[in-house]
Amino acid sequence: MLGDANAGIITANKLRMHTDNDVDITVVGKSEYTYFKPDGVLIPFNEINYKETFKKTDFVLNYGINRIKALATKINLNDHYVDLDNGKSISYDYLVIATGDRLVPEDVPGYNDGIYHFYDLNNVLKLKEGLESFNGGKIVVGPASVPFQCPVAPSEFVFGIDKILKSRGLRDKSDITLIMPMDDILPFKNVSDVVRSGLEENKINFIPKFKNVTVDGKSKTITSESGEKLNYDMLVLIPPHKGQEFLIKSGLSENTGYVTVDKTKLNYGDYDNVYVVGDAVDFPMKVGAMGHSMAAYVASKIASQINGNYSETSFDGFMGCSTVFTDHTAFTLSFDYSSKPFLNFASHSDYFLKYISADTYFSSILRGIL
Repeated sequence: MLGDANAGIITANKLRMHTDNDVDITVVGKSEYTYFKPDGVLIPFNEINYKETFKKTDFVLNYGINRIKALATKINLNDHYVDLDNGKSISYDYLVIATGDRLVPEDVPGYNDGIYHFYDLNNVLKLKEGLESFNGGKIVVGPASVPFQCPVAPSEFVFGIDKILKSRGLRDKSDITLIMPMDDILPFKNVSDVVRSGLEENKINFIPKFKNVTVDGKSKTITSESGEKLNYDMLVLIPPHKGQEFLIKSGLSENTGYVTVDKTKLNYGDYDNVYVVGDAVDFPMKVGAMGHSMAAYVASKIASQINGNYSETSFDGFMGCSTVFTDHTAFTLSFDYSSKPFLNFASHSDYFLKYISADTYFSSILRGIL
């Protein structure tokens, strides 16, 4: 198992539950802690204590799983081994690649330390401090480019900003703008329509097709490739995402670092013992709930093969998640390859589901129980 975050841990834990102890399961990765990223849109607004959003990685791995604290540097597909950055190699019968994304702010000209984002815990806490000292002005929020993790997160975040500025009496002194590199907020029109109605109701600006940006920190402006320019007092810019460089060096990916797979089998190329799960896959949507579904599918498939049962079950692309809307409400989306998300209304109960998601994640999902 290459990768010790969401998808990798779930795959390993589910495999351990469904195989005998003579099956050797090893997770490769250096993460000291596992962080529940969806809470990044709640922590900056004091909606949740950040200390409840992470656990030690060794703690969340089930008993009977080996761990090598190293990083992969190259995969040799033909001879079934992986080189590690500790100078050693590890062989495999089955390989699961769950190495996720890397953030590359350096790909944005002008990206600097005065820019915020909420895609790792350190930056979430930095953003929380920045918001506490913000006294009004122009706030611009959005991703620098596609793909990026959790397409609903930017809109969740601007609703949070709107709410906290109102509570501090600063909303009338502030201008909030959401930028998106896509044609709309989300790939699904029915959901985008609802989100846009919430933006309009709360006087939050929305600018689509604002992509491939550059930043001028001195003049505090952000400019799109089309030349559209925005001034800001606070910039919350999600850095570009890429896959891992070693996958390019190993020949599994071209320049993005993401791996192309059979979307219904999740295996790489003609290799029926090499699988890719989570954000390491070159799917346009990077969603943690999708990684959960991928992990469950791959773990079940490998366990079946080890036990001599060659299942022909296909991965259906199912995912479900709750997303923050306005006024302490949220809505829950679920869909798969053959369906679009159905959206009826936002509710306080769905917000509660979002609020307690970390508890469910650490106690059940990550452990492989759900």
